[in-house]
Amino acid sequence: MTSALLLGADEHHWEVFIGDLLSSDVAGLVIAIGPQLPLESVPDFLIGMAREKDLSLISVSGEPSFATILRHVVDRVATSQRLLYQASFALQQRLTGIVTRGRGVDELLSGWLQATGQPAVVIDRVGRIVGRNSGVSAESAQVLGERVLEDPPSLGDSRRIDADGQSFEATAFAGETTVRGYLICGESDREEAVITVSSLRAMLALEYERRWFLSEVDRKRRAQNIARLQDIDGDRRAAYFLRNLGVDWTLIRGVVVSTESELRAEVVVDDLAYILATPLIRQQGRVVECLVGTDPTSAVTEFGLPDAVGIGTAVSPGNSATTLRQATSAMETSRKAGTPINYVDGASHRFLLQTADSEYRKAFSDAVLEPIESSANGEALLETLHMWLVENRSIEACAHRLNVHRHTVRNRVQKIAQLLARDLDSIDTQTELWLALKARGIGELS
Repeated sequence: MTSALLLGADEHHWEVFIGDLLSSDVAGLVIAIGPQLPLESVPDFLIGMAREKDLSLISVSGEPSFATILRHVVDRVATSQRLLYQASFALQQRLTGIVTRGRGVDELLSGWLQATGQPAVVIDRVGRIVGRNSGVSAESAQVLGERVLEDPPSLGDSRRIDADGQSFEATAFAGETTVRGYLICGESDREEAVITVSSLRAMLALEYERRWFLSEVDRKRRAQNIARLQDIDGDRRAAYFLRNLGVDWTLIRGVVVSTESELRAEVVVDDLAYILATPLIRQQGRVVECLVGTDPTSAVTEFGLPDAVGIGTAVSPGNSATTLRQATSAMETSRKAGTPINYVDGASHRFLLQTADSEYRKAFSDAVLEPIESSANGEALLETLHMWLVENRSIEACAHRLNVHRHTVRNRVQKIAQLLARDLDSIDTQTELWLALKARGIGELS
């Protein structure tokens, strides 16, 4: 304990003394004041100096005993804690009001910035930016998201990240026991931010649950819906079942998505349920299947799913299994194309060829048709081959369409078989020739 008598009322001496105290990690200073003491009151310069240095300043009257000092310290700490918790409660009420009014994640984080000075960004489990405040630029938010996903913190843990000369702390928030996303906050010197950040995470989880993600009960119900529809025989009963689910779909389409992991598939279930507004969706390992009542191509493409996506043809409600099988087939093709693929019913050659680039199609058709093209009368042979396949390999019908004698057609078909050294009765050979002709653009109007 040091008496003010030793320092006097000189402002410079106090400045040096307080600097020494702070270098020794002293948290507070008690000053005795009174008529018989050097200081009858605490000078204004000393009050300002203590506030600037964040040093607790306590004044007591008369010659202070240890008990008096202790009582004043306890009172000051209690007052400080009360004010802190009042500020924290007020902040929590403010954030709750934002969520209750449905203002969204961006405004929630903006309110957090105003109250705590903390820049903040929220990403989902696959790194998409869900919201940010003005303390974080769009570019920085993207960088922070990528770095968090390199080593994402588990529930209850945190991870420190540096970006743009600032330190950030990333923590996970959850709905039930499932990680929904990550809150990334910059540094703040306000204690209420430390106390209230857990409430912010809880509100983010609530906002996710309310606006985006399905509960486990809802997931199971929607999976049961799609299974029950597949078990129903007949369009009338299937349409009645759909109406009971609140949708009046006369036609349905299957959508199948293949993801890189089961965790990613969980996210896709939530995404598709939201963007396609479907009560019929399920996850099977890394694959997500759903049924919709409108063409989903535009919505899926605009949303930018980075996964393989197949879309089936529009069928009546009683044929849900068919459109899902088609979507599965299209999904396998989508893996190579890198874009959502629609199954084309009755025109499989278009469906297959749309996945290949022009160079590949040319190389394929050249390899298959070159023996025919390079022979004498090659153009007539190709025309005959195409018409023969169109007419289901009927010599008479082909001859009629080409306006030539049937013996001419028969001779040309035999010549083609010789040039290719292939069995033209083989379905594999016929399929390959048909695809090669279509890749070349021969007979597109047929």
